[in-house]
Amino acid sequence: MDEYYIEAGVHRALAFRENGIRVIPAMLFVPGSRPSQIWVRLEQLHSYRLTVSRSDPRHAYSQLELALGTALGRARVPMIQLQPLGLPGQPPTIPLDQVVIVA
Repeated sequence: MDEYYIEAGVHRALAFRENGIRVIPAMLFVPGSRPSQIWVRLEQLHSYRLTVSRSDPRHAYSQLELALGTALGRARVPMIQLQPLGLPGQPPTIPLDQVVIVA
């Protein structure tokens, strides 16, 4: 199974995780290729973030989690952006299931 680096959307991926959604649409960016939409399992994702804060007003995580709990909310939220895991220049990562949500 391929693994992916979350370029943009760690908070969204975690909100999906917390809502029990395991397969999501995403945009995959591969150098030298056009971006493509794929369906990905959350187990395939890796994050550069070790933690995400529920109280960080920049990301409004709690509201995001509520929005992604509904089909309408999921339709309105932009897709996460991915790269194949291991490309040059990516920071160290951990599996998404190890990212901790803090108060």
